[in-house]
Amino acid sequence: MDIKGKVVFSSGKKGDYDIWTINLASKEISQLTSGPFWNDCPKWSPDGKKIVFISNRSGTPEIFIMDEDGKNQQQITSSGKWHNTPDWSPDGKQIVFCANYKENIDVFVMNIDGSGLKQITSYEGMDFNPQFSPDGKTIIFTSQRSGNDDIWKFDLNTAQLKQVTTYKYKDFSPTYSNDGSMIAFVCEEPVSGDYGNMEIYLMDKDGKNRRRVTRNLGVDRYVCWSPDSKYIIYTSSHPNSTAERLMVVDLQKMIKSKIDFDRSGIEAEIDAEPKGFGIFSFFPDGVVRKFYPEAYFGTERYPDWKY
Repeated sequence: MDIKGKVVFSSGKKGDYDIWTINLASKEISQLTSGPFWNDCPKWSPDGKKIVFISNRSGTPEIFIMDEDGKNQQQITSSGKWHNTPDWSPDGKQIVFCANYKENIDVFVMNIDGSGLKQITSYEGMDFNPQFSPDGKTIIFTSQRSGNDDIWKFDLNTAQLKQVTTYKYKDFSPTYSNDGSMIAFVCEEPVSGDYGNMEIYLMDKDGKNRRRVTRNLGVDRYVCWSPDSKYIIYTSSHPNSTAERLMVVDLQKMIKSKIDFDRSGIEAEIDAEPKGFGIFSFFPDGVVRKFYPEAYFGTERYPDWKY
């Protein structure tokens, strides 16, 4: 699959996540954050020169901004509250995110310097995973206000809420295509017992023409569009494993492909070197690795793509 551009993502394990980028043509990766902290949820600014992300390096997860190469990391919020999944407005002047400022998890908007905080939703439950529409007029998000995880829209001009999905199972993590005509999202459906199977779906912006993209008995989530909306990138795992790896789908040909790259730098950051003991100390690393669960070597999350 001939893909190009750069993807920012987080990778790690047990709360020790760091933010990395990968050049999709060369497969070269670069580490942007380090240390035993939770650095997560990275998003490119509209011009691709900045990255917004969350980090708990100062205590609770707060919102930070850094340059595209990881330099000039600046903390934007300092409320001591929980923050998650920040996203840029199309003009790059504001950030939408979810936080528990008033005990509930609601959606908020602020300027990129942390000023002008405005509460968008107010619900005694969870409103989360917000994102601006490409025209900046709407915020789409996930809410439990209908008694289930469903996708909702908030009109910034009229302040009206509208429910987009009414499926009997969980729909969440919506993201607009770059022309605003489609929405990609995740659906969690039970397969057997308590086991949940997450798949990627697409729908028109009004919730119609719902169609399934992935068919994998495992977890497919953290979906994001390519800048030209011809591909989607997401993370995928198989049953009985929490190790998720980057995948891409050509939406015209419906061809799926794993994004393979040298993960040795990521594994070194989380000290995931396989260690053989006893007779296993004489085995090559490739053999010893098979005795470790995949998650020992880390997992990928929250990819975001730019050209």
